[in-house]
Amino acid sequence: MKNENRYTLLFVYRCFFRMIGLLLFLVSNLSIGQINEKKQLTAADYPLWGKVTNTQLSDSGQWLSYSAKYESQQDTLFVRNTRTLKTHVFPKGKNGKFSKDAFFAYFSAPGTLELVDLKTDQATAFHNVTDYLFTADDHYLMLTVRDEKQQKVMICETNGHSLKSIDSVLSFALSTDQTILGIITKSKKGTAAELIFLQQHFRQLKMAESQDENFEKITWSKNGKAVSFYGSSLANPLRPTLYHYTIAQKKLVVFDSSRAEFPKGMHLSNEVAPVTLSDDGKRVFMKICKNEVAVTATDTAMVWNTTERQLYPERKQMGNTVFHSVWWPKTNRYLQITDDVLSGMMLNGNQKVALLFDFGAYHPQFKDNSDVTSWLLNLDTGQKQLFLKKHPSLDCPILASPGGGYFSYFKNGNWWVYNIAKATHTNVTQNRTVFSQHPFVVQEDAEPFGLAGWSSNDGSLLLYDQFDVWEITPDGNTAKRLTSGKENNLVYRIALQEQAQRSTSNYSGLTNGSFNWNENLVLRVHRADYTASGYYLWQRATGLQPLIFEEKQINYLMSSKKGSACVYREETFEKAPALIFKSDAQAVPKLIYQSNSQQQKYLWSTAQSIVYTNSSGIPLQGVLFYPTGYDPQKKYPMVVHIYQKQSQELHWYVYPSLHNSAGFNVRNLTTQGYFVLYPDIVYQEGQPGQSAVDCVLAATAAALLKASISPDRIGLIGHSFGGYETNFIISHSNRFAAAVAGAGVADLTSFYLQINGATGKANYWRFEFQQFRMGTSLFENKQGYFNNSPILDAANVNTPLLSWSGDADPQVHYLQTVQFFMALRRLQKPSTMLLYPNEGHALVERMNQQHLTQQIESWFDRYLKKEVLVDLKSPPN
Repeated sequence: MKNENRYTLLFVYRCFFRMIGLLLFLVSNLSIGQINEKKQLTAADYPLWGKVTNTQLSDSGQWLSYSAKYESQQDTLFVRNTRTLKTHVFPKGKNGKFSKDAFFAYFSAPGTLELVDLKTDQATAFHNVTDYLFTADDHYLMLTVRDEKQQKVMICETNGHSLKSIDSVLSFALSTDQTILGIITKSKKGTAAELIFLQQHFRQLKMAESQDENFEKITWSKNGKAVSFYGSSLANPLRPTLYHYTIAQKKLVVFDSSRAEFPKGMHLSNEVAPVTLSDDGKRVFMKICKNEVAVTATDTAMVWNTTERQLYPERKQMGNTVFHSVWWPKTNRYLQITDDVLSGMMLNGNQKVALLFDFGAYHPQFKDNSDVTSWLLNLDTGQKQLFLKKHPSLDCPILASPGGGYFSYFKNGNWWVYNIAKATHTNVTQNRTVFSQHPFVVQEDAEPFGLAGWSSNDGSLLLYDQFDVWEITPDGNTAKRLTSGKENNLVYRIALQEQAQRSTSNYSGLTNGSFNWNENLVLRVHRADYTASGYYLWQRATGLQPLIFEEKQINYLMSSKKGSACVYREETFEKAPALIFKSDAQAVPKLIYQSNSQQQKYLWSTAQSIVYTNSSGIPLQGVLFYPTGYDPQKKYPMVVHIYQKQSQELHWYVYPSLHNSAGFNVRNLTTQGYFVLYPDIVYQEGQPGQSAVDCVLAATAAALLKASISPDRIGLIGHSFGGYETNFIISHSNRFAAAVAGAGVADLTSFYLQINGATGKANYWRFEFQQFRMGTSLFENKQGYFNNSPILDAANVNTPLLSWSGDADPQVHYLQTVQFFMALRRLQKPSTMLLYPNEGHALVERMNQQHLTQQIESWFDRYLKKEVLVDLKSPPN
């Protein structure tokens, strides 16, 4: 009996422990299931997503700063140690800057600057600060402080210890090397213009003082040996006086605009940057303008004339014409450079020769930027000679070599170099390879793949073909391909934002790069099909050396000023942007910051590249974005987004948002159970609409073969030129169950004759030379324009269309949208139009962006998911 009780008790214990074990197992697996279970993303979750912006690397690469920017504007600024990952967090911090590796400054609130010692974590606050900088030599922190009474400049040590305070400051400017401060102050004695030598114990040198003038607009020469500034009379502030000061001679010279050579009826321009000094400080380039003419009572009509160089609206957009002059303060010589005919100018590298452009030589013309005739003007002698006749517009760049010896330009599919001293033109790319393309099919003017710039010693220029970077000497005798992209289907380009020392502008010329062969050349590289990207380094001795190259979007590389450390951003459509650090080219990449870590809690979509051919057998590619939680056993709706070429979007991360300027967000749609297709489109001249139909239908068919997509539930969406393509496709095909067209052209005839509201130019060029690819005028090919006008085939539309526009759109007049809607209304076709007051080509107001996004998504839900559509309403006031 005792043994029986003992066995019964043992049995009970065993059952008990088995139940406990089972319970623990169930609880454990339930917990695991809860941990692994991912949520469906909803619009309520969108504000959780933030963008990585404002990345900066300290001089040695020890510290990295970056911001997480949110739609709520509750941004956070971070500073992280790249070795230890120690992190400083500054909520709402903005405009952060490093003082090498010791200190970091940022605005913690409007007007409040915090200076943080990165070693001790101690912070010092400065109030009423409007701007600040650390000088290039890292000796000083300069603060601009403004209170109710005055503005002042504070000069501090980089640890925040105050060294000097200057009161009643009107304006100031630092020399290029940031060692001399030009400053204008006001006191009871009047206005004073002074120099403060930062490296000479703040020695002050007074340049000018006046009780009758306010000085302003300080401008430095590049070598820091001369400075110019304006003096504005209190009695006549719109007629300024120009002063020039040479530091070594302590000499102030005044420009006299009443001199005989100065053009009658003109005065010195008073705009933001009215003067520029030559690098050596010996020449002052000034802007002058005509005195305003009073409008009389008889000026009541706007006079338009077909023989005038420019349309009346274009002339009105340009406003008051500004001309350029040059003044030699030492000899007091003056020369007007540009005038009404030769109105454009760019300078050579040493600012001794001006290239002048006659933009109206062949007017009236019907390109966006018309052909020009250009002349060379020797500023020292005043002699002028013809440079080029009927040269393509400045869209095809002319660049000056930094040393002043050459101009490089593009003409007839080749790059040319003009030797200023020898007055010779040399074709440096003839018979080498193809350096140009016809991006819009129309064959009128080829466009170059690009010119990166010149070496700093004028020894060579760097050019691009379709794949590679070339180094070519100015005489054209030596040409070397620096990369091997053609063989590997890779495209190499110089990362100008990191590599080149670029000027902001050269008057009518473009900015240009200057490269030092003693340093690494940083190259951006991507596969021709955009499936991988990264960076390479190039040196003359070692050639190409990979830095990073992966099947991701690799961008925004930033190198440290000292050493070889760098940071870059990597992302894919599936993975949010991350900041990656490398201590040198051979180092293992190190994750510094992964943005949007909350993504792991949600179901997420993927992207794949697809290939297809159009009816002509041309191979094309596109991107197919999959819905979250894709199940191949189910059928899904799809939205096709169109423009021109979109395959480069494969690896770009898209943030979910209701605030989209064109109402479209691929992430939103994939989260809501849609496939989204981005097809590439190629064009035949004279057939923009039919080319879109051909390529889009081919891409759609390829997507149907690749994934589980419902063929009866496919939508189409496009904006701007994509809006035109959408209008055309639905008037020539019943493939799509619903469509959305934003700011879309409907009638090529009327749009051809309309005027762009932003530039005042006629739209002829868009058709004859650019995006619409007609290649000829309306009057040479009337039937072609009719055949490509969706409005004339509106009777064929069976696809429900949601169209939208801003009633202040300067690019595509909103009446294009209205007219297509009116045609569909008359034909009793299903269509709804949204017209947003005071909005332009893309929506700016957040309330309108959200409204449009929701209405587009609701439209597709109704026709592609067969869900009940919420009544379309106007956005709330």
